[in-house]
Amino acid sequence: MRLAVDGAWDRIVPAFVLPYAAWTLYVHGIVAARASFQALLLGLPLLLLVATVATWGWFLLRDPADAGGPVAPAPTATAPARPDHPWPLAPFTLAVGWVGLLMAGMPYAVFWWSGLLALGFAWAWQLRAAPAPPIAPVTAPHAAWIVGGVAIAAIAVVLFAHRPDIDDAFHLSVPATLLRFPGRAVLLNDTMYRLADAPILMPFYRLNNYDVLVAVIARASGIDHLTVAYLVLPTLFAALSVLAWSFLLRQLVPSRWLVLLPVLFACVMALGEAHRAYGNFAFVRLFQGKAVLATCMVPVITAAALAYARHGGLKHWLLLFASQVAALGFAASALFVAPAAAALGLAGGWSPDRIRSRRFVRGLLASTYILGAGWLVASGARGTRVISVSSSVPMPSVPALLESTWGTWTAPVLLVALLSAWAFARDPVRGRYFSAGAFCFLLVALNPYTVPFAGEHSIAVKTYWRLAWALPLPLFLAVVVDGLFVRALALKPRLLAASASLLLGVLAVLFATRHGTLRDANQVTLGMPGADVSPVEFAVARRIVEHAGEQGAALAPEAVAAWLPVFVRHPRLVGVRQAYLSLAFDPAETAQRSNMMRYVTGEYRPPDAPAWFAHQLRRHGVTVVAFPHAGRWSVEIESLLAGAGWRVLACDRYVIMVGGASAAAPRDRPPGERCVLR
Repeated sequence: MRLAVDGAWDRIVPAFVLPYAAWTLYVHGIVAARASFQALLLGLPLLLLVATVATWGWFLLRDPADAGGPVAPAPTATAPARPDHPWPLAPFTLAVGWVGLLMAGMPYAVFWWSGLLALGFAWAWQLRAAPAPPIAPVTAPHAAWIVGGVAIAAIAVVLFAHRPDIDDAFHLSVPATLLRFPGRAVLLNDTMYRLADAPILMPFYRLNNYDVLVAVIARASGIDHLTVAYLVLPTLFAALSVLAWSFLLRQLVPSRWLVLLPVLFACVMALGEAHRAYGNFAFVRLFQGKAVLATCMVPVITAAALAYARHGGLKHWLLLFASQVAALGFAASALFVAPAAAALGLAGGWSPDRIRSRRFVRGLLASTYILGAGWLVASGARGTRVISVSSSVPMPSVPALLESTWGTWTAPVLLVALLSAWAFARDPVRGRYFSAGAFCFLLVALNPYTVPFAGEHSIAVKTYWRLAWALPLPLFLAVVVDGLFVRALALKPRLLAASASLLLGVLAVLFATRHGTLRDANQVTLGMPGADVSPVEFAVARRIVEHAGEQGAALAPEAVAAWLPVFVRHPRLVGVRQAYLSLAFDPAETAQRSNMMRYVTGEYRPPDAPAWFAHQLRRHGVTVVAFPHAGRWSVEIESLLAGAGWRVLACDRYVIMVGGASAAAPRDRPPGERCVLR
């Protein structure tokens, strides 16, 4: 039986989500039972069988959408796009003006109340619109080429654009530790320092399983876990992210989804102004589960919520449930991002009648598993210092929060899209998501009266900004950009249309050039496929690991130390990241280790530095020390170590010196030759 290409888009995503949800539930069971990685591997054949049967059973369920009324014929993809009316430019112009006043100093509370009322009226207007016959998504012989082309572009960014992130100090320490000690319990104890009596970095990380998947694939295939983490899985999820976008676009804009897909990709790539921006949690960082959550899983959850709200049925409810469970497997942030994304999608498909109101309530129940899992973990960890959600850093105002999350220039652009995307939706019924989602997002996530409380007592100040992932604002921006270009091309005479289109294109290119994800200023380098690591620091870390072995102990600045835990075999570590020290050690020990790292970095020096440093080296049994060649105390450190019989192993941007038994090992430099010269 020939499988229609058009139907494949709606099959591939569930075919991935459902097995991954089963995998997530399986790992949660392993973690709850405190079983080992070996036990997890032994149960994989049974998991594969269960996941296959469950997924096949889901596809056999009756699709309620098939029982609906007649479907309007799809417009041809080659027909020129003509706007039904120019009036969306009025809401867009008002949005631009209102956001401009906010940037000029208008109180945010005034902006918020006005925006909330405007979106409320827009949502009410769309709720009153008479439902039109469902429109079949556009079908075209070149649909596969467009989707494939965008997927190839996404994969190319994953492979050739490198943006290292030292969060991998923890994330990759998980597969490294599981591969080194398969008999230990999964996600129970510390993986960076490998302390048997210390818990994992944060209790909520026990709900993640993406890093465990890296270890499983590496163990089963024999491929190095760094290759799996940086090349194999990101390539897969780049393609899946594009399919997830298609899955959502076909529900929201069926007549324009093929056009909007490359526009959406371009918008994502243009949003890289701030470190936390959407583009920086997309393809240049798809080697971490949190990026897969933001880029791939939120669109899937939204699409599943819209499908259930519109059609109901067990099949759509199960997909909504499974997509949230799978999202939790990628990142603990799904504890609040996934329910929020589901609620926004349900609101976008809601209508003021009894049937859809019941669906809305039942749809919310699909979030009970991840909410329950979060509550159980929080209850089990209550009273420990790692569970605290308070912070000494006060919650910033909403404008400051948006600026630090999206960027100074990107924030107003996304706010305009948030306020005006609904006006460009051709079908008011399908476009309800743009008004309902924006209204609820503004009401809850950007509420100036509740944000301080939520940030300090619920989600936490340091993670509240991730709630912005619940609403895929790049999609809103893509709808606005597409709508503007369509109306520019429809202007008369043709010279005016060409001029307006050229102006819009120039503005888009300038914005992407100044704030895109591939800029050098965004810490992105282009090169051949490989690990997304800091080349110099990773090379230093590799030298330390090769020379010290597992019996030694290493001291290095954070920039180098962050890469040491990613190796399967590595020495004992004085410190990895300053922010993580207090989660593994008591305050006194944290201060000592932090000061040692700061000393070799050149940030701290006590009055009795030589005696203090020598004592700390003996106390921790340090056998390898790395420090910057240009560090403030580099001469002092080298003289101190050389006087104690230490030898120079390497001398470049970082100096590596070895002591104890390691001092007699082969080295690159002759004995007695100095490295640091002043």
